[in-house]
Amino acid sequence: MPSKVVSDIDSIMHSKSVAFFGVSARSGKLGNLLLQAFKDIGFEGDLYPINPHSEEILGLKAYKSMKEIASPIDLVIISLHPSKVPQIVKECVERGVKGIIVFSAGFREKNSEGKKLEQEILELIKNTNTRIIGPNCMGIYSPSTKLSFFPNLSPEIGEVGFISQSGSIANILTLIGTINGIGFSKIVSYGNAADLNFNDFLEYLGNDPETKIICSYIEGIEDGERFLNLSKQISMKKPILMWKVGETRGGARAAKSHTGSICGSKDIWKGIYEQTGIIKIENFPDLLGHIFAFINPHLPNGNNIAILSGPGGPAVSAADACEKAGLELASLSDETKNKIAKLLPEFGTSVQNPIDLSLQIAFDQSLHDKTVEIIGQDENVDLILLFVGTLNKALIRGLIKIQNKIKKPITIVQAVSSGAVAGFGSLKDLHNPIKPKKIPQFMKQLFNAGISVHSSEQEAAKVLMDLVNYSNFLKKSK
Repeated sequence: MPSKVVSDIDSIMHSKSVAFFGVSARSGKLGNLLLQAFKDIGFEGDLYPINPHSEEILGLKAYKSMKEIASPIDLVIISLHPSKVPQIVKECVERGVKGIIVFSAGFREKNSEGKKLEQEILELIKNTNTRIIGPNCMGIYSPSTKLSFFPNLSPEIGEVGFISQSGSIANILTLIGTINGIGFSKIVSYGNAADLNFNDFLEYLGNDPETKIICSYIEGIEDGERFLNLSKQISMKKPILMWKVGETRGGARAAKSHTGSICGSKDIWKGIYEQTGIIKIENFPDLLGHIFAFINPHLPNGNNIAILSGPGGPAVSAADACEKAGLELASLSDETKNKIAKLLPEFGTSVQNPIDLSLQIAFDQSLHDKTVEIIGQDENVDLILLFVGTLNKALIRGLIKIQNKIKKPITIVQAVSSGAVAGFGSLKDLHNPIKPKKIPQFMKQLFNAGISVHSSEQEAAKVLMDLVNYSNFLKKSK
């Protein structure tokens, strides 16, 4: 049976009516952006913009206050000056509102006065059934229940959950992730975590049937014992990817001014990762690559890797990267080397690991596919790293077929142009307000196959070693 906090969050996630404070008939208000987000994604319930000076906002009837709304209100989103927030929270409690998202910033992360205001709104919901997300946050994106925190987000339902202390990181991952073929179940930006916190949302996503993998961006955490217990339990069912910042003194100071978080030392967190099976994420491209690899992971039996490349230089660099990460170059069987030798030209190639296909692969796609399949069937090979020039639909289709046969992790290294992420899309693609973003179908196929794409051999090697470590964690936990 789910805990009370899981039930509380689920109730908010299934809100049927939403009221908005901080909206206006004039353009340029942040509250309007949040209201537009709900319209764009096709929210199927009732939307109530509240402004005492407006009759209509974004084509919807406006209300002077919540008192004018006779119907129940499930969720309230506040984008007003912090000093006005306590009164609205008080009204929400009186109305029996289930959830409040406080978008407004300027609370404990700013100064002592903001800290008092944050404590005041907590006192107002004490011993009630009203819960707060924030302050200083974006809120919730849930395609299945049509909740959103930014215009133009995809309505397609996926299996990736994301918990973020940062609103901007949550927003960027949603937009860039969609371009890269990632579908999301639920994304939560929780900011200062005055009430509902990281552990609460971790427990919720751990029990959420729509969520297959849990990703996170955090600056600090409270209640370490609960966090450790939850993480160990959930990691045995679902991978947890964690981008933890604030490890340096400068980063810790920045986190305190951003969300008021206490970060903890780097050494402590190293031990936490080892105990819980959490996968440590270093940066944004690292997060994208790990999502691809862990959404449908083909967990390896060992750490023996085969590297396949056309040009020889990158293959040597990949060998270095893999060994530094803790992987070992696989010793290919004589049978495998003989089969590859029959396929490759006599000159300019190598059947040793790393396997050098030379420039011949530019003229013969089937040569690449056949070689990958032969390598994948070698019992001495646990993982495969590929260098490719152009990642096209034909190559993707071929690799997916091979993946279905060999059931081993495959990662791809492809150099990307400036501004692109993981070889697909660029930041300029994010600003088309006409249609919500659609997940590219051929990219979705690659994503569902668990084949990850990286811009460097170092990133790919880290992902593969993390798959090995997670596989070992699961074996030890049985």
